[in-house]
Amino acid sequence: MESPSATLYLWPQRTLYLGFIGPLSALTQGAHTLLFGLDGEIPFTVGGDTVTTRCALLPAGLTFSAQAGEGRIACCFLDPLGRDLLFHQSRMERHPSGLFLPGDFAQEQQQVLERLFQEQALADEAYAALQGILFPAADEVVPGFEADERVRQVIERIRQDPTDNLSNDALGDMVGLSGDRLQRLFKDATGIPIRRYRLWHRLFVTSTMMAMGSSLTDAALAAGFSDSSHLTNVFRNMLGMSPSMVLRRSRQIRILVGSEPC
Repeated sequence: MESPSATLYLWPQRTLYLGFIGPLSALTQGAHTLLFGLDGEIPFTVGGDTVTTRCALLPAGLTFSAQAGEGRIACCFLDPLGRDLLFHQSRMERHPSGLFLPGDFAQEQQQVLERLFQEQALADEAYAALQGILFPAADEVVPGFEADERVRQVIERIRQDPTDNLSNDALGDMVGLSGDRLQRLFKDATGIPIRRYRLWHRLFVTSTMMAMGSSLTDAALAAGFSDSSHLTNVFRNMLGMSPSMVLRRSRQIRILVGSEPC
């Protein structure tokens, strides 16, 4: 049997894609993202700047395009509250384009990612290997990080029912804030507005359901998209590609769902 050429790992707070991807058309990040070229450098275009690098940290809300060519990538979407972002920023250098570029730690990260690709690790095995490397360990103190409990509660409420479209005012009432105040607080903490986070989570739910055998249409509707066309538009805008490119179930890609330690 032919070995899969890519793996998509889905965990509750984080997502990792290992494999071939091709060009990424202009997209606006729906999550803080760490992206590696496993086989060579990748040109990233942000505004009028093009930066060629083996690794880049892209904060949520940044608009960019990239061209991986024929090489493999590792694309990790980090936790929404910003703990992972601070973990990496302290080890990287900010470029005027808004990208963060790698320090000495990047080589160790790439070695671990390459090993996971070669060994085709299961989801929980991969997560254990990446703690302290791509994500801070569960008990690790990240300097400067202090989660806002109100934002955390709103995120948990959105996750409880991805089909729900509670207004900012309704979500704000839950945590004792006005809708406008909550929106500002949420964007400060996560880098994106509440509506965009809700769409991002719906992409995660859709991907998880497809990994369990649902069709694209059924998964999209269950996750709260109005139809598969709505999903495709959001997917292209946030990930720079169509869902059929990444999420089709075939010999060429594994989609694995795992857990995360508390």
